[in-house]
Amino acid sequence: MSRVSVDRVLKFAFELAQSRPKKHLTSATKSNGIAITMPYWDERVSEMAKRYPEVTVDKFHMDILTAHFVQWSDFFDVVVGSNLFGDSLSDLGPACTGTIAIAPSANLNPERKFPSLFEPVYGYGPDVASQSIANPIGQIWSAAMMLALLGYRAAHDAMLQPIKQVPQPCSGAPRAADLVGTASTQDLGQASTELLQSK
Repeated sequence: MSRVSVDRVLKFAFELAQSRPKKHLTSATKSNGIAITMPYWDERVSEMAKRYPEVTVDKFHMDILTAHFVQWSDFFDVVVGSNLFGDSLSDLGPACTGTIAIAPSANLNPERKFPSLFEPVYGYGPDVASQSIANPIGQIWSAAMMLALLGYRAAHDAMLQPIKQVPQPCSGAPRAADLVGTASTQDLGQASTELLQSK
């Protein structure tokens, strides 16, 4: 961990938390067991928090944090962690919703000196390739995140409306296999497109 890289991700996380209604940031740590890097991480979180006094900050050790994700997921808003912890939590979080396939992800370069990468949390799925059963919601959401970064916030917001409705059990829209449905990838894409066009 370098100060530059840690502060960069923390700055992004604090600014994101500050922009959201809850203004709540949780730091994933393990400073009671990883004795060199994680105490340093905690120090940088404390220092960065001084710049954002309106953001409520808490921290949890990674082991209990995973339990809290399952038990009290609505408590959390913005969670920041090292690459290892973030990689684990970004799978666990969407799995708590019932499927990992609806979650977007982004590898961001906040300074925009280099391109950012947007993809579903699950990446690619060779086990479902060429079967037309992949849930496209994570991919659609990832594209919406890309539009937001590029400055097209209205397009981002418009794209989020249908994907909030399609997975809902009572929406009447088709559901993918991972949500105990029978709809194909094309069916879900079409349903999302029709909802978007109706707005």
